[in-house]
Amino acid sequence: MASGFEPHLAELLTRWSVRLAIACYLGRVAIDIGLPGGSKGRSLCKTSRWIWTIGCAMFLTHVVCAFEFVHDWSHERALVHTAAQTEALIGIRWGGGLFLNYAFTALWLADTFAWWVGDASTHNRRRGYFWTLHGIFAFMVVNATVVFGPPIWKWVALIVGITFTGVYIRARLHRKSLS
Repeated sequence: MASGFEPHLAELLTRWSVRLAIACYLGRVAIDIGLPGGSKGRSLCKTSRWIWTIGCAMFLTHVVCAFEFVHDWSHERALVHTAAQTEALIGIRWGGGLFLNYAFTALWLADTFAWWVGDASTHNRRRGYFWTLHGIFAFMVVNATVVFGPPIWKWVALIVGITFTGVYIRARLHRKSLS
């Protein structure tokens, strides 16, 4: 570790920045799937945009921490690390997940930027875009936490999945009762 950070603090910064990023992502999804119409919905869209932006900043912090504290700013070291993790999990030495992480980072940045320059209340409301974006994010988050993370994340993912299903069903029933 080339930086002057104590190893324990560096690890905490790296892990907690991504945990906060994921919490923000999940917060945004919870708002979006339960989003009502009208002025309350517009207000929640702005809250969702702020949560999304903070999550993006936390994810960028994680990327910086990972490259500073784990990979010494070396793409090659990050690629070797990713390949070793993938091999340990599935038996195939493949570092391509690193490029997926780069694309994920670019997507989060681009989407956050687009949300700030556009209308906060209409961003991501097109179904195709919404489901594509969140499909990509869900894939990345599940792989980063449930697949490659410690066993406890499987239980956390189960609880989050059940909670989101409940929020979605409740919102659908509420919208049906209004029509």
